[in-house]
Amino acid sequence: MIIDWADLPRVYQRWDVAVVGAGAAGISLAVALAKRGRRVVLLESGGRRMAAATQNLYRGSVEDESRHAALHLYRKRLLGGTTTAWGGRCSPFDAIDFEERPYIAGSGWPLTLTELQPYYRRAHEYCDVGDYEYRAAKAIAGDNTDLLPGFSSPDVLQDRIWRFSLPTNFARKYAHFLKSAPLLTVVTHANVTHIQLAESGRRVKHLVVRSLGTSGQQQLVAGAYVLAAGGLESTRLLLASNDVQQAGIGNDDGLLGRYYGSHLSGDFGSVRLGGAARHVKWKYVKLPDGVYYKQQLRISEDKQRELGLLNLRCILTHPRFGDPAHGRGVLSGAYLVKRFLTGQIPPEYSKDLASKELSNVAAHVRNIVLDSPNVLRFGVDWVTRRTLAKRKLPSIALRSDVGKYTVHFDAEQSPCRDSRVSLSREVDALGMPRLHVDWRVNPEDVDRLLRSYQLMGEALARGGVEAHWYGADGLRDKLWDSLGVGSHHLGTTRMSAAPKDGVVNADCRLHNIENLYVAGPSVFRTSSFANPVLTIVALALRLADKLATASL
Repeated sequence: MIIDWADLPRVYQRWDVAVVGAGAAGISLAVALAKRGRRVVLLESGGRRMAAATQNLYRGSVEDESRHAALHLYRKRLLGGTTTAWGGRCSPFDAIDFEERPYIAGSGWPLTLTELQPYYRRAHEYCDVGDYEYRAAKAIAGDNTDLLPGFSSPDVLQDRIWRFSLPTNFARKYAHFLKSAPLLTVVTHANVTHIQLAESGRRVKHLVVRSLGTSGQQQLVAGAYVLAAGGLESTRLLLASNDVQQAGIGNDDGLLGRYYGSHLSGDFGSVRLGGAARHVKWKYVKLPDGVYYKQQLRISEDKQRELGLLNLRCILTHPRFGDPAHGRGVLSGAYLVKRFLTGQIPPEYSKDLASKELSNVAAHVRNIVLDSPNVLRFGVDWVTRRTLAKRKLPSIALRSDVGKYTVHFDAEQSPCRDSRVSLSREVDALGMPRLHVDWRVNPEDVDRLLRSYQLMGEALARGGVEAHWYGADGLRDKLWDSLGVGSHHLGTTRMSAAPKDGVVNADCRLHNIENLYVAGPSVFRTSSFANPVLTIVALALRLADKLATASL
């Protein structure tokens, strides 16, 4: 059932598992556990709709506002969490992402891709991304499976795809189960403000739960406790629960909140495809299973090891929205809507999008007027395949009339110990300390991106693809300017084989706490190139299997 915290009976109740946070990790975990016969309570801070007072609990401070979005953006404090607003892009991590790589300090997970594969397959059902197949040659029907027709290289490969979810809102998908499952109780407006350890510091005794607008608090008892409140809030709760362990729960070696990471993204330049342009895979296409896909360029794992590179993926896309020199009415229209009406593209992602100069606006308006037939055609298609469709067109994709496309990359960020989140002196309406974020990037990461840029440019040239890369001297500055964090908050309770090297073990349990677990992106040891949701769900389902058979 779904019940408000104010209406939950105050008689003593003990659940098998208490899950804090009803987003991708929390709902997946709770559903899987309830199906396995565990009595579960799922605690959600918000309700079924957004509320300003609840969302305000996310606010905090940021060291560099030009690099990191405000903390209340890109997260949703309601039933379903950020799955109510995510983009849907999915891919599993690669085998190399789990390896200990000598050139990346702090790499090496205490589990392998092989161990996680069965859970990636199950996560596909939860995320609605069709078959578990990311090899272009196997997933795509027909013979034309190359992103760049005629191009071939042993180092730069075009054999992988992105898959896209509906995108699935987990609260909507599992609404009936959340309401009717006999072993599952979903409690809204239930804010966990403290984790109370036993005096020994080895077990959790209970959670302290409060609701906004009330002065009282209650204790909630379970056999096991799972924090699934997202990459930042789970860490915040551990840091703030510092009465027994003064540095915060799980912070014996000072690593809680450190190694805060995300993904690095930007543009390497453009390619001009000449006569092959009409065959290039520039747009989103549906697979035989009905799922949208887009093809990628990548650097082989052997070459990554040889040159000490970050794992990344590149796609062909349109020019940057913010520069009206592209002359495309659709891009100008999207820019004006997002920049001035919805505010969905922040300056920390791309500085050119921050400009509100009148000359810039006038140039975009001119593009829309001069390109109005294409704008109208695009609008009809967008409403049909995006606004009204259940499985939505992922984003804008435009054919280039001259065969020229921007090469956009998404790369992992190497672990950086000095990149961290910590508690500030400011408190929220519930009396909890707010977070302060100091996101940093290892300078070596930009050097690694530059080496990838050089390798890809040379490979494309040898393969007969005309590449118009940015100049190498100017690219370093462009890459630094493009770096920023919005929605992916990773690594602050990192997984490790030994307690001195992380916060949770391979089963996502805090090393020195017998019955406390974390489900979510904060356990990631390295970030990979891939958006985190699919891996979040896979790890949550793996944890559900552990807890389903554990002695609680």
